[in-house]
Amino acid sequence: MKANRESEAHYSRICTEACGGACCDPWWGIISYPLVKPDGVANLPAWRKVLLNSIKEREGRIRRAYVTKEARPRSLFASPERYRVSVQSIKEEKGALVLSVLAMFAFRCRYLGENKECEIHPSLTPETGRDIRPDQCGFLGVPGVGPGEKGYCRIIYEAGTEANTDNESIITEAIKKEREVSAKHLANGVGSAEEAADKIMAEVTEFVRLHPSLSKGATEEPGAKIGRNDPCRCGSNKKYKKCCGK
Repeated sequence: MKANRESEAHYSRICTEACGGACCDPWWGIISYPLVKPDGVANLPAWRKVLLNSIKEREGRIRRAYVTKEARPRSLFASPERYRVSVQSIKEEKGALVLSVLAMFAFRCRYLGENKECEIHPSLTPETGRDIRPDQCGFLGVPGVGPGEKGYCRIIYEAGTEANTDNESIITEAIKKEREVSAKHLANGVGSAEEAADKIMAEVTEFVRLHPSLSKGATEEPGAKIGRNDPCRCGSNKKYKKCCGK
């Protein structure tokens, strides 16, 4: 039992002292989800509202899940600081557009103090006798957990091997990589859900432009005729004759 407590203390020190909140400064909420546009490329600009709502719904789902375990739960997060939303794949299935979307939200935890230590981390608040963090926080930094597994932390993983337990340079390098990855995602993100939706719309519009047969098929349906001088339905803001109607 004593050995287990010493081991837990070792990883706790890495988390609160050496790491200094690398995984919480900011904390990235990541959700991958499918999004289907049943009517294909028709009325593409109007579909932006559906896309925007899907981003906001996922953002809200994360905020509602991360609350303290108290009689009166408190939320860890306000609105995201940055949004990094991208299309992993787009394909056409039976006239519908099927997207695989990866949404990443950079949150600033209300309980990450100025010294970059978690104010509700159990190792820093032993007098309370209980861990009030959301269960998801407790899954982070689990010793022995590898990449892709629940509870994986790059830093704890590097520190946890027998050869690296006392190797501070290995831990320092892992922390550096963690911060570099986070900084890259921040730099490529945008400041609002609206901007994130616009970026996805641009990706979808470009996909439709590169696959003109999708738009032509849509205009050949009964009652869906389009004049050569009408706006193209792919959302390019060009006339049909100068876009998909060439």
